[in-house]
Amino acid sequence: MPPSKSPKTPPSPSQDSAMSFGDIMILEQVSKSSVLIAGAGIGGLAMALSLLRRGIDCDVFEQASELREVGAGLWISMNGVRVLRDLGLTEQVEQNCIAAERRSIRLWNTGDRWPLYNRSSDAARNQPYLLLRAHLLKILVDGVRELKPGAIHLSAHVVGFSQDDEGVRAKLADGSEVEGRALIGADGAHSKVRLGLIGNIESEYTKAIAWRGLVPVDRLARHQREPEVATWIGPTAHVTAYPVRWQNTVMMTFSGQVDHDDWLLESWSEKGSVEECLKDFKGWHPDIIELVGNVDTLNKWGLFVRPSLGTWSKGCVTLLGDACHSMLPYLGQGVNMALEDASVLARCFEENPDDIAAVFKTYQGLRLDRTTKVAKSAAGMLPIFHNQALCKPETAGDYIKTQWAPDATAARYDWIYQYDAATAPLH
Repeated sequence: MPPSKSPKTPPSPSQDSAMSFGDIMILEQVSKSSVLIAGAGIGGLAMALSLLRRGIDCDVFEQASELREVGAGLWISMNGVRVLRDLGLTEQVEQNCIAAERRSIRLWNTGDRWPLYNRSSDAARNQPYLLLRAHLLKILVDGVRELKPGAIHLSAHVVGFSQDDEGVRAKLADGSEVEGRALIGADGAHSKVRLGLIGNIESEYTKAIAWRGLVPVDRLARHQREPEVATWIGPTAHVTAYPVRWQNTVMMTFSGQVDHDDWLLESWSEKGSVEECLKDFKGWHPDIIELVGNVDTLNKWGLFVRPSLGTWSKGCVTLLGDACHSMLPYLGQGVNMALEDASVLARCFEENPDDIAAVFKTYQGLRLDRTTKVAKSAAGMLPIFHNQALCKPETAGDYIKTQWAPDATAARYDWIYQYDAATAPLH
């Protein structure tokens, strides 16, 4: 049985206590020369900050009435870290992140550990930033508002657009329109900009679900509090756990993916019960059982994919992040690809600011193949994480030594991590 829960810690970013860091704002006047960005998620805000730092005017339109984010951990790998450095955010991010000492593969039922990297010897190649999504969002919001206080427009849901030789008109849910010289759809997997650009793209359920939650580490045994990224793998599920910081509290992120035949909603925020989650991890190591048992609130969602797009852009409209290449979380690259997109697209703008169609064509040419390859690689990780060879310790050891050997791990990750969106050639 999991240990009894300790008294409440200082307010933590559980899914029931979403963090708000933006006031309700009235839509302000927008210049017709502005680049319009639909969506104030990490991709949209990184796009705005990348443009503003280059002296390119932009405005961000967000459907929510306040900027808020439910508690969730975030993994920024080295390719994403380089973008944050280019945005001048290194100090702010490092003040809020935890540096993991090592990353390990662990066996679902015995807890046996196989090291993947150690920070003291491998930091330059693989060291990620571990932090809360809300922290990164707030850092980006502050950065955007420092350069242009009125850049982020709330209660402003872009639901469509029209364009001509003069520019683009973004249509908002309240019936109003906003004119600009370009529109970037950074509005997520359910993108309205994509719908207007390409039409409806049906998603496909992958027969897997994901659980996520946060646990204050003072509820866990001391050996469970170590600054380690641990990926537990098993026959039909896997779990990734790592520490993040909220105010003066260290939280352990729990993210579990489970084979599951039936699911109806493509949602990121369905509530789930601890009892239901424990059933999905029956027979797992006591450390995982205790981790699940001490979560205040769990969210679950079905894992869906959409086919790769042949084009992202048309005229002065393009897409960014999940809107054009949503991917499964098995490589932790969804946010990192959005950061890369923003950096490359801003550099294309800077190089050729007067020809939007040419900018978007160049951007798509630079990003489409890489993001498609990453998305396919992420999908291909499921049978690596979930494999029947892991049922028994006598077969699991050989399997892990083969699939997670240094050469296999380098081939799987290094081509992703070594990319630098801030310096990659644009031609």
